[in-house]
Amino acid sequence: MVRAELTKSQRRRMAELADLAYQRDLDAELAKLDGHFARWRASELSCFDLAALIQAFHQDSARDLANRYDRKFREFAVAGAISRGVLTQAEAGPEILALLGPKLSLSDSL
Repeated sequence: MVRAELTKSQRRRMAELADLAYQRDLDAELAKLDGHFARWRASELSCFDLAALIQAFHQDSARDLANRYDRKFREFAVAGAISRGVLTQAEAGPEILALLGPKLSLSDSL
């Protein structure tokens, strides 16, 4: 959850980082889905199998990401993205890293 004591600029930066991480995670999931489209175009996958994979993407991957990056959990989402390498510490910057300190430690242990 976003803390009330964050300044407006800190909240804005946290939102920018969360949006960037969400975009990168979603791009990665869509690239996997694109691979299935390539198999379908090469007649290695039936249209029914592709449709099932599209539905699974919508019901699982896309929904999980939307929940992960819900605005109520931005700090945890950004900390997790840094821990997973989706965002770099350099992108976050020292101010955000300091704010996320305990959350970074927690997400490293998960």
